[in-house]
Amino acid sequence: MAKTRFEIAHLIIEAELTKPYVYGTADCFFFGCRIADAFDPARKMVKTYSGSYKTLMGAQRAMRKRGFKSLAELVAVHLEPCAPGEAQFGDLVILQLADGEHVGVCVGAKFITKTERGRSLHDLSAVKAAFRT
Repeated sequence: MAKTRFEIAHLIIEAELTKPYVYGTADCFFFGCRIADAFDPARKMVKTYSGSYKTLMGAQRAMRKRGFKSLAELVAVHLEPCAPGEAQFGDLVILQLADGEHVGVCVGAKFITKTERGRSLHDLSAVKAAFRT
């Protein structure tokens, strides 16, 4: 029996948010990659970016090395952009927070991301870009 969009995203969200935050394997970027891959395993985003970095500075270098200036540019290579207000449960977003950009996931009227301090919930005003999964 096929799982619903909610069931697919919910399983990944809960699994990812229980893992300790580790740059390059269990951070906000890989949180988003795992969500995107769950909806379409052919994307292979986790495989593509695994081993790319181990620190925040390393993540920024790895992104620039691939020719991207922002997380939104990078995610746009893999997913179709949509208006932030049209994001559906499980779609990816780029959040602009006080400490920089974060990949988040739409969970209804809110957007969740993974930070070093744990799960972080935000409203639409923090979303600078959104992408269909």
